[in-house]
Amino acid sequence: MGLNKSNSLYFQEKLRELRKEHLYRELRTIEDISHSRKGTSAPDVKNFSSNDYLGLSKNRFLVRRLRNLHTSKISQCSSRLISGNTKSLEKLEKALSKHRKATSSLLFPTGFMANLGVLGCIPDNETIIFSDELNHASIIDGCKLSPSKIQPYPHNDLIELEKSIKKYSYKRKIIVTEGIFSMDGDMADLKEIARISTENNCLLLVDDSHGDFIIGNNNLKDYGGTPSYFGVNRGVDIHISSLSKGLGCFGGYVSCSKLVREYLVNKSRPFIFTSALPDYLAEIALMALQLSKEGILQTNLYKNIEYFHTIAKEQNIKTRKIEKSPIIPLLIGSEKKALEVSKKLLKQHFFVQAIRYPTVRKNEARLRISLNSDHNQDHIYELLIYIAKFLKN
Repeated sequence: MGLNKSNSLYFQEKLRELRKEHLYRELRTIEDISHSRKGTSAPDVKNFSSNDYLGLSKNRFLVRRLRNLHTSKISQCSSRLISGNTKSLEKLEKALSKHRKATSSLLFPTGFMANLGVLGCIPDNETIIFSDELNHASIIDGCKLSPSKIQPYPHNDLIELEKSIKKYSYKRKIIVTEGIFSMDGDMADLKEIARISTENNCLLLVDDSHGDFIIGNNNLKDYGGTPSYFGVNRGVDIHISSLSKGLGCFGGYVSCSKLVREYLVNKSRPFIFTSALPDYLAEIALMALQLSKEGILQTNLYKNIEYFHTIAKEQNIKTRKIEKSPIIPLLIGSEKKALEVSKKLLKQHFFVQAIRYPTVRKNEARLRISLNSDHNQDHIYELLIYIAKFLKN
């Protein structure tokens, strides 16, 4: 089906503008990109852009179990409220509730849909949402779906957040923040945010997609994410997270009270009108959850994070060191230069994606390096040598 001339010219012009501003995007196949596993021969390309922080997406035990999973169907082919609800889904939800120290959980097909599903139905026109200005696009879009007033606050500026909360007299107030921010790798101070929320009778939502299963209370081998790290699980009213990052699987979920879960089941359109997560994905996620609790993968990840910052300092590469955060942005500024450095690294067999507007602000383009537990320290060293060289040039 062909476009008429005027419509065709419209799209061509918009794409030309993107190319001119170095913001044009294209899909890249990743079959030949690997995590550079320890103990194996070096692959063609070493992947430093994946969110698979614990390497569980390629865990040999899980891949083997996935192949052997007995299933009578590929998909439930239905929403959970029609004929798609199963014991496998409910079993995973029960395990995730325990993991997040909550009374209930609800699965969504993706973390993006979990944010849309919560923020699109819980606030009303008597609600104000206080959202960190660097929150993920899914949070921003979820807020836009609600009839509420949206009041962004400066990134991690909790003095300004508290002032703003006291300034407005809405009937209901919601604070929403990420735990570990997806593009900067820094953490929200959940201990202070939980205090502000409690003292001002707010509802606190935390999207912990990039902290979940990665950090927590190491002494207890509790990797329940940033709320566990700050010891404020009870101060968070609604936990929103992903199964496709630290857990290496697929899907999203919300952990909350039974009352909130009941409300979401009845009011959340992305839950009500979407096909259920297939059983086999729930079953493999449950196995991955058990592996993530052993703590070995997190220890390996932390060693790689520490090693990266040590070598970066030796090479005079400026990084902001955040304890145990696997996301390390190298700020470049120019979209053009960020793309050039990314392409040069790929020629040396390192895949590091250039992140540009609108994912980040204009002229704040960066290389977003994601470390995982399987990365080889020889490859980390080699990557940083090339980065130092290309940044100087």
